[in-house]
Order: sequence, then structure tokens, then C-alpha cells
Amino acid sequence: MSNKQSTSPLAEPQSVLQEAVSNQAVSGLVAGVSHEINTPLGVNIGNCTLLIELLDEVANKYNNGALDAESFGEFLDTAKDLSASMLKNMRRASKLLSTFKQVAVKNTEEASMLEQVDIAECVSEFVAAHGMHNQASPITFTVQIPPGAIVTTYPAVITQILTALTSNTLIHGLGVGKREHCCITLSLAPAGDGYQFNFADDGVGVSDEILPKVFDPFFTTRRGAGNAGLGLSIVHNLVREVLKSEVYYESQPEKGFKVSFKIHNLALC
Repeated sequence: MSNKQSTSPLAEPQSVLQEAVSNQAVSGLVAGVSHEINTPLGVNIGNCTLLIELLDEVANKYNNGALDAESFGEFLDTAKDLSASMLKNMRRASKLLSTFKQVAVKNTEEASMLEQVDIAECVSEFVAAHGMHNQASPITFTVQIPPGAIVTTYPAVITQILTALTSNTLIHGLGVGKREHCCITLSLAPAGDGYQFNFADDGVGVSDEILPKVFDPFFTTRRGAGNAGLGLSIVHNLVREVLKSEVYYESQPEKGFKVSFKIHNLALC
């Protein structure tokens, strides 16, 4: 594939792509929500049913004077395993719901906190916080943002976007055992009434087949590792619904992943 074709998603706003497949996206979202939530709940229903049956069995043995220490010990072991499984699945469902709530961003608290923001300062605070809370992180940042780039926008939303993109690099950019380290470059360029923000990692990249799907809700290549596939979908919604911009992206295998979006001066919008 030529370089021009491989970067075609960057040349076409994501909004155009979304409009072209709107019905398919809605259907996929509904199916994704149903599957992702029903899976742990279905497992828990089975576990609860089995636990009730075991309780009835133990109660009957006890009432009939037939409950010995060995049988009771086996019951306790099985009940412990079932309870641990149920807790794991409920935590999975809870995490999914917590993440999914971030997809609807129009009425979030962050969307009401419009502030005058120095982008360099906002980004520096994020990078410092990441290093403080993730001292053993395989991620390093290169920040190429000059001071004085000031716009009226939502700093908490920018931080949320950076968090989701960095998490995506940690999960996917390193590959599975392919790399031990990844560098993320954050840069800025003047663009009309604001600035174009660029997030680029030097990770394993994305194949041409997968690239058009990466912002789809619930799409992930690491579902077996417990990922719901909502991170980049949240980025897309935050950029469009709160920052009133569009997401542009490009990638090639072994050449990293780049996401760009405009940070408007929302006081002028």
C-alpha cells in the first residue's frame, strides 16, 4: 500500500466516516453492550444457581444427620471458588459500566468547566502525574509544545483524552511481548482559532485491516486480556461532543500510531 493510501484516515474527518456507517455503528453498539454485560452476568447466574443447589444439598444432609466433615469441607471449597468467580464477574461488569458511562459526554461535569488553558502547562501536569503514579511505566514522553499557547477550553477533558490515548499505547502499542518501551510525542501547531494537537507513539502500529475500526465502540484486539474496547471511542466522543472538533488518525505496522485533533478557542464558538 502506498503512503498516501495508508494515511487516508488522516485525510478524511472521522465525522464523515461515522455518518456513512451510522446505522451499523448503532447496531454494533447495542450488540456490544448486550454481549459485554450479559457475559459476566450470565456466568454469575450459573454460579448462583449452582451455589443454591449446593446449599440445599448441604441443608438436607444436615437435617438428616448425614453431613460429615469431609462433605462440609468440600462444600466450603466449592462455595469459596464460586464466590470468587462471582465477585470477579461483578467487578468486570461494574468496570464496563463505569467506562461505558464516559461514552456519553455531553452532560459530564467536565463539560461545564470551561477555562482559559495554557496547553503546555496542562500537558506538563499530565506527564508529571503519569510519571508520579507509574514510576515503572514503559512509556516516556517527548513534549514539543511551546509556552503561551492559550485557549478557552476544558482542561479536564484534554487530560481525559490524554489518559485514554496513553492507556491505548500501553495496551496495544507495546504489542504482546514485542517491545519493552514506547515513546509518546506530544506536539502542537497553530490552526485557525486554536491549535492542532498531535499525539504520536512509536509503537507496533496498526494494520490496514484494523485501522478503520479502532474508534468503533467495543472494538479491541485484546478482549481476552479484559479490555472492553471503549478507550478510543471515548476519545472520539470527547473530541467531537465537547471540544467540537474531529479526530484524525494514521498508522502503519511497526511505525506507530498518531492521533490529531483541533483544540478550538471555545469562547469564540
